[in-house]
Amino acid sequence: KKMKIVGIVAEYNPFHKGHEYQLKMAKELSGCDCVAAVMSGNFVQRGEPAIIDKYKRAEAAIYGGADLIIELPIPYCCQNAEVFARAAITELKKLNITHLSFGCENSDLKLLKEIALLQVYDKSCGNFIKEEIKRGISYPAALSNALSKISPDSDFSNIIKAPNNVLAIEYIKSSIILDCSWSFVPVKRIGKNHNDENISGHFDSASAIRKGILTDFKSFNSGSLTNKSMDMINRFYDEYHSFNCLNSFLYYIYYQILSIGTDGLNNIYDISEGLNNKIYSNIFRFNNIDEYIMSLKSKRYTYSRIRRILLNILLGINNENIRKYMLTNKIYSDNNYIKVLAFNDKGRQILRKAKSEGTAVINSYSDYKKNCIDMSTFKLTDKTTNIYYLPFSNRKINEEFYNNAVYVQD
Repeated sequence: KKMKIVGIVAEYNPFHKGHEYQLKMAKELSGCDCVAAVMSGNFVQRGEPAIIDKYKRAEAAIYGGADLIIELPIPYCCQNAEVFARAAITELKKLNITHLSFGCENSDLKLLKEIALLQVYDKSCGNFIKEEIKRGISYPAALSNALSKISPDSDFSNIIKAPNNVLAIEYIKSSIILDCSWSFVPVKRIGKNHNDENISGHFDSASAIRKGILTDFKSFNSGSLTNKSMDMINRFYDEYHSFNCLNSFLYYIYYQILSIGTDGLNNIYDISEGLNNKIYSNIFRFNNIDEYIMSLKSKRYTYSRIRRILLNILLGINNENIRKYMLTNKIYSDNNYIKVLAFNDKGRQILRKAKSEGTAVINSYSDYKKNCIDMSTFKLTDKTTNIYYLPFSNRKINEEFYNNAVYVQD
């Protein structure tokens, strides 16, 4: 009997009850036996370090209903929706999933598919988006304008105002481009909006939970976290006496900007001519990352895009890192391996199946040598993980060499 696996792209930053609900619904709606998720590692798509490390978030997710968590490699996990989605779908394809589920504000699959197909097959759509971006308009706005031009009677532009819908469309688009023949299972978001920062204790957004933890952890209390996730957050706090956020890296980012200079900034991924000078000349004016970002923000460079650019500067992610892998719609096809963060017994079955079809499975450092794997992604991950621990007094070094996938017994 063919194993039915539903795949999910996630960040679990941190894992909460909304995620638990999505995992449950993904299984129910798809009729699948198990759930495999590809998750961002220590840095996430918003352009910041994850609030706690990847192994603890992955373990909380297994307790919350997932069976296998693999890592979405750096440098893609902290890029725009298109790069992020393409890399995530590439990873899930290696697991032979049969369904792909995603949370979205609008669960009308027909509409989401229509937008994805337009972008893949309608050349004029792509050209129009490029033109709009040249005029200094952000990608979401350019896409919205392109869609209302191509299809003026449709309700497309409202749909893409919602952040999860944009990602959902990118997942569908990448699935088409990468020739994945799976079924899509949209799960409508419940509870708070994606960016709602108020804590009510009932299906709070991850943004609200992070804000609560970072503002005053001692009195933080949200019924929106699962017990295991709260355990993991406490464990991280016991170990490091604080949590991670982009603001902790402000002076490291300034240092990087000074050391690579304005010419070097032009090689950093997603920085185009002109922004480099602004980034350089604004550095000594702010002692807070948000104020610095606001000073760089424009119609073309949204707040979240600037955050991602600053993270690329911190981690040294350049055009070459991304270009090498985005060529010819085959992201790093020579990297036929997956990096496991956590799994249970069902997850082990998924891994066995993937292995039998030629995917190398990395549970620990020794598996790279065993499978003769090119080490360039590992080296970048190792460097960025070391950077992740910089702000803590209780620093860790070379964690990538010692940490093994977490096995959760059923």
